[in-house]
Amino acid sequence: MRRTTLTLLTLLALVSITIVVVSAANPHYKKGPSVVDRGLTATATGTIAGLGNGNVIVTLDFPDATGTTTCINPGGNEAAGQNPATPAATSGNVLISKVKNGSVSFSVTTDLPDNPTPQAAGCPNGQWSAAFNNITFGNGTLTVQQDQGGGNYVTVLSTNVFLP
Repeated sequence: MRRTTLTLLTLLALVSITIVVVSAANPHYKKGPSVVDRGLTATATGTIAGLGNGNVIVTLDFPDATGTTTCINPGGNEAAGQNPATPAATSGNVLISKVKNGSVSFSVTTDLPDNPTPQAAGCPNGQWSAAFNNITFGNGTLTVQQDQGGGNYVTVLSTNVFLP
């Protein structure tokens, strides 16, 4: 009985130490984040410290981005679109598998948004094609997730970003 109690107490102590170590992590930006508007995409860069050693996914998301458009007639000539606020939600992410001493530098760029339909861009008719010529990103989110083991990713940092 005494041996069982001692074993259980030892096991409980080990679990408590493990929990303290996991909760002691303090992810924070060592540098940045810095977000730059590149016209049709946005790029965020920075350095994070205080991580564990699991893989990291950094996601840059602009769900309410809008874009100005260009309409192209069937003859290949361009004309400015009629709807300057066409939805252009976009995001991008990067997987980082080389976390060194709990620190990682990142660079993540949003994907190019899908071009709008001619109707959404305000083109004269469906024979025309439409393309974005600039994106206004506005409010977005930079999210950092880390693998806690077995592909169980948990958000460790979430930062609001703004590009006018």
